[in-house]
Amino acid sequence: MFTTSVLPAVSIIIPSYNRGYCIAQCIQSALNQTFTDFEIIVVDDASNDDTQAQVMNIFDSRIHYLTHETNRGGAVARNTGIRIAQGEFVAFLDSDDYWQPDKLEKQIASLRRLGPQWGLSYTWLSCVDEDGMETLRINPEIEGACFEEMLVKNFMGTFSNIVVRKSLLIEVGALDESFRSCQDWDLFIRLTRRASVHCLREYAVRYLLSASDQVRISTNPRSVIQGHRRILHKYADDYSALALPYRRRALGIFMRVFADAGSLSDAITSGFKRLCCGLSLVELKDSAHLMLRVSRKSLMMKMHALRRA
Repeated sequence: MFTTSVLPAVSIIIPSYNRGYCIAQCIQSALNQTFTDFEIIVVDDASNDDTQAQVMNIFDSRIHYLTHETNRGGAVARNTGIRIAQGEFVAFLDSDDYWQPDKLEKQIASLRRLGPQWGLSYTWLSCVDEDGMETLRINPEIEGACFEEMLVKNFMGTFSNIVVRKSLLIEVGALDESFRSCQDWDLFIRLTRRASVHCLREYAVRYLLSASDQVRISTNPRSVIQGHRRILHKYADDYSALALPYRRRALGIFMRVFADAGSLSDAITSGFKRLCCGLSLVELKDSAHLMLRVSRKSLMMKMHALRRA
C-alpha cells in the first residue's frame, strides 16, 4: 500500500487498457483540478501499447501506477484501485474521459455540506465524438433517495462523473467482478439502496461516445445483452416489488435495449412482462414498434451469418 504522512481526501482511480493515445490528457484533467488534496491511482489492465510510458512521463508525486499481469477487466481494475485507496472519497475517471477543473471541488463541498447520509454525487455529462465535438448532453435532475429510479434506468450513466464515500463502497462490497457490461449500473443500484444521491447540475465531464472503440464494452452488443440479463436476474425480487409505473418503465427500457442489440428472445420476454403490467395505448404502440424492429434486426443478423458461412 502507498503511504503518506497525511492521507489524501480523495483517491482518483483511473483504470486503463490500451489507452496510451489519450491517458495523458485524462490524467492532466485530474491534475488541473482546483481541489488538490488527492492521489491518482492508475491501474493498467495489462496494456500492450505505450500506456506505461505515457503515465511515467508525467511527473507528479500524487500519481501511483500499478499494472495487472493479465487483462482482468474494468471491474477488477477498479477494485484493485479501491483496495489501496487512502482517501475519504473515491472518484473514478475512465482513461478516455476528461474533467472540468472545478468538478472535484464542487462535489466534495456538496457531500461535506450535506452530511454522511449522502453517499455519492454525480454530474451532468457532455458527450463528445473522436474529434472532441459535442454530440449529446445528459442532464438528469434526480437526487435524494432514488433506488427505484436507479432500478428503472442508470440515470447517472458512467463511472467518470461520480464521487462516492469510500466507506459506502466498502459497505456494499465494491464492484461485482462477474460483470463485464453494466458493472457501473450494478454498483449504482447497490449504492442508492443504502444512501442518498447528490446531483451537481453542471456539465463537469467530457464523456467519449465512440462506436469504433473496440476496448469499450458498452459498444459490444453481446456484452450489453449479457449485462442487462444479469441485472434482471440479480435484482429480480426488487423489480417484482416495484410499483407498476416504475416496473412498466423499467421493462420498456430493457425491451428497447434488447431490441437495439438484436436479441429477439430477450425483447419478447421483456415485452410480455411489460404487457402484464397493463399498458397505455402509447406504450402498446411502442412495444409493437420495438418488436418489429428487433424482428427485422434479428433476421438481418441471421442472413449476414448465412452469407459468411
